[in-house]
Amino acid sequence: MIATRRRALLPLATLVAAVTLSGCGAIADAVLGENPPPAQRSEPGGEVTASADADVFTLQVGDCLNYMQDEGSSEISSLPTVPCSEPHDAEIYAETTVTEEQFATVDDVADQYCYDQFAGYVGAAYEDSALYYSTLVPTPDGFAAGDDVVQCVVVQETGGLTATVQGTGL
Repeated sequence: MIATRRRALLPLATLVAAVTLSGCGAIADAVLGENPPPAQRSEPGGEVTASADADVFTLQVGDCLNYMQDEGSSEISSLPTVPCSEPHDAEIYAETTVTEEQFATVDDVADQYCYDQFAGYVGAAYEDSALYYSTLVPTPDGFAAGDDVVQCVVVQETGGLTATVQGTGL
């Protein structure tokens, strides 16, 4: 079984450009058919309790990440999760599912959805915020295999966050 991947996109200013995230682990996963481990949590559905690379399919709203840490490929299978009290640069803030019709324009659908959800989570309009957002979207192969989830990631490019950004107005 080959692990499916998600693509990560990060807007810079007003342009959306592909993030180059991944590491050697993603290549090994594809060759060996191994999936990265799930995020380490206090309980199923609970908060992340330990820093570790986690399978993107185990990420959930409220998870904190070191999203900008790895650069390499725009297709990812894992991301470094951390407890939100530890230094990090990103957080999952929303997710939705996409239909087959929407998948034809998944990047645009994800961008609009994440833009619309940003202010409600962060507490400030995107244009007034010091933060950016990025999207995690299924690859075509992943979508064909049943991955229909789009996740929104709020990003502080310089890092240094030590708490959730929810409701901060940053």
